[in-house]
Amino acid sequence: MWKDFFSSIGIGSVKVDTMIDQKTVSPGETINGYVHIKGGKVEEPIDKIQILLYLQYEEVKEDSDFSWHEKHFQEVILPFKRNIKASEAHKVPFSIKIPLQSHKTDETHKWFIRTKVFIDQAVDPEDEDEVIIH
Repeated sequence: MWKDFFSSIGIGSVKVDTMIDQKTVSPGETINGYVHIKGGKVEEPIDKIQILLYLQYEEVKEDSDFSWHEKHFQEVILPFKRNIKASEAHKVPFSIKIPLQSHKTDETHKWFIRTKVFIDQAVDPEDEDEVIIH
């Protein structure tokens, strides 16, 4: 019982780690990689996996207290609806295309791939990896 409770708040739950083949790419290229999922201490139901390519940019806006903002560019949903048992491991391949009109990485523009595993009634584990667009 306690394992189920702790897992639902993120303690001992599913872990996710995204590995990409190349961290430096050009506009129009495709990033290939794998999402590594490892089960936690109890079995948990995974609904889907989301891969999101987004730009984090610095801009001062009068209506915001923050100078860094996000703009989402590409989203891939991996159909991975299944229960993952305790300590079970999976490797799920993915591809995501860099838009042709992408801003190059610099001090005020940074690109990331965010991976999110959707688990019913639990904290959704995430991973984030920086990508350099030149």
